[in-house]
Amino acid sequence: MKLIITVDTEADNQWEPGATLTTNNIAHVPRFQALCERFEFPPTYLCTHEVVTSADFDDTLRRSMRAGRAEIGAHLHPWSTPPFDAAWDEGGRARTYPSELPDDLLHAKLTTLTDAIGDRLGHRPTSYRAGRWGFSPSQVKVLSDLGYAADCSVTPLVSWARDRGLRDGGPDFTRAPLAPYSLSRRNVCRAGSSELLEIPVTIVHTSSLMRRSRRFRRWFRRHQRSWTARAGDRFFRLAPQWFRPYPQMSAERLIAVYETASALGVPAVEMMLHSSELMPGGSPYNRTHAAVDDLFRRLERTFAHLASRGVEGMTLTEFARPRTATSGTTSRRSVEAYIARS
Repeated sequence: MKLIITVDTEADNQWEPGATLTTNNIAHVPRFQALCERFEFPPTYLCTHEVVTSADFDDTLRRSMRAGRAEIGAHLHPWSTPPFDAAWDEGGRARTYPSELPDDLLHAKLTTLTDAIGDRLGHRPTSYRAGRWGFSPSQVKVLSDLGYAADCSVTPLVSWARDRGLRDGGPDFTRAPLAPYSLSRRNVCRAGSSELLEIPVTIVHTSSLMRRSRRFRRWFRRHQRSWTARAGDRFFRLAPQWFRPYPQMSAERLIAVYETASALGVPAVEMMLHSSELMPGGSPYNRTHAAVDDLFRRLERTFAHLASRGVEGMTLTEFARPRTATSGTTSRRSVEAYIARS
């Protein structure tokens, strides 16, 4: 089993439309980097344009990358990446999904971000995540053309269709594979023949009830915003569980996600978080120093468990490079068979 840690490295709490983009949270990354180095789990920092062009980038992020202890990848936020188009950016007030952009504007923004990272690093990035999980087939083509090896935008079992971007909802990943797969150029939820490897965020049902009953999973997806479903989730954890250190995710719950993925035979687990979560008040999740300290305690306990199980840390590109279109993947059929017999 491999562990891939991905960090959406972006501006401070920016989710209020029109908010000024500051990057003070980057100064808090070294504490996280030190924890990762302690367990020899190299993180991948997926950086937005405002981070790459900030003064903090060289002192904090590039130093770790050049020491071989981290990878720098790309994270496209259309509202902060040039070139800007008033019809799609609304002066930075809109939080547009990359999947909404017309092909020419998408290509231009991805090229700008890729070149900006390349200029700061001396080589182009090879790993990517779409902002707001807004991934689409058009991005597969552009990323392949730009030489990327890995994407990590897919969130299995999760749909963003009800979450509005500028004009439309986001992608529906409910039927995406749980394990890494070479992307199709037509449907990002299916394996295909592109050279871009999808490494999904690890999201699984840790509830045996949800794994046993396909009918109940479908019911929960349809009614997950109802009070009945929310109450059931509160007591029985019916929702898909992310390998992500949300405030409500104790170390025990994070470990349960890992153990479920391990039982599936998935070759890698992928954790994600935001750099802004490392700074008190930098995100809605960790508003105080005590909350950040609690985050680090939960991460330390989780990392210690994974290390005890012999898990090896890898960056996105390290995992993607040796693999072919078929190696290192778990088929949908084997995942469904596991769910059925659990």
